Amino acid sequence: MSTVTLALTGGLIGAGVCAAAYGLRRPRLVERLAPRPQPGRASQQPGEARTHKIGNRAGHLWAHVGIPGPRMTSLLAMAGTTTEAYRAEKAVATGLGILLGTALTTLGAWALPGWPVVWLLAVTLVAACFLAPDLAAYSAAAERRAELRAASSALADLTVMGLAAGAGPTGAVTSVLQLGQGPALVRIRESVQAATVRHRPVWEGLEDLAAATGVRELGEVAASLRLGGTSGARTRTSMTAKGQSLRARELAEAEADAHAATERMSLPTTLLVVGFLFLISYAALGHITAGF
Repeated sequence: MSTVTLALTGGLIGAGVCAAAYGLRRPRLVERLAPRPQPGRASQQPGEARTHKIGNRAGHLWAHVGIPGPRMTSLLAMAGTTTEAYRAEKAVATGLGILLGTALTTLGAWALPGWPVVWLLAVTLVAACFLAPDLAAYSAAAERRAELRAASSALADLTVMGLAAGAGPTGAVTSVLQLGQGPALVRIRESVQAATVRHRPVWEGLEDLAAATGVRELGEVAASLRLGGTSGARTRTSMTAKGQSLRARELAEAEADAHAATERMSLPTTLLVVGFLFLISYAALGHITAGF
């Protein structure tokens, strides 16, 4: 095995270890409490603006091809990303993948054994760059759905407090949504306001949002409000039960995630122990195999 192959293998292994360590790191309290920038308000650096402009020009090609499709369009709406930004990002990522794949096929024949391996790695690299914006959209959509689920539980609990203070069902929900901040509560507030403008009950706005985002917790909160109707006492009883069930569900999901993380961490620990045992027994195994 040549020195270039060893260096390339070591670099790839090191990059994988660094990426895994960054992905498994626990965010600090400051990062959790820091306000998230709203989409479209962040200032762009000159290099980022130039890249975005190039991506917008090349992104029109994806529009003629029919990218994104209907499913990806709804996913982008859930993630809070515009179609133009998605096309620009996909164009830039695909161009970068083609450049890296071309460089790999040009220089990889000197370090890697055989052309099939080089072409396989190049095609894998281009495919990964092409699918990177889709994976980012899936991750952002999953994060937004988790925020909506947490906001549904908070909405149920705070609505019960508003009903206990003497407000009606519609007034309690509206007053709660006026106090909250964040993308999830803003989206719920817009849905409720749209239903109010159309002279529809607030639970119909929540049901529309639940159908558009696929968050069933919002549909359950809307069903509790519909069950209570205009009666504050019945709405308070149903919302109290719904808030308790949502909190119990969130606690069970958090506990399941903690157990899954513990099980995932057992594999690296086992590999470390096996590697350590192999290291301390390598000399003895060498002497034993040399004696036969």
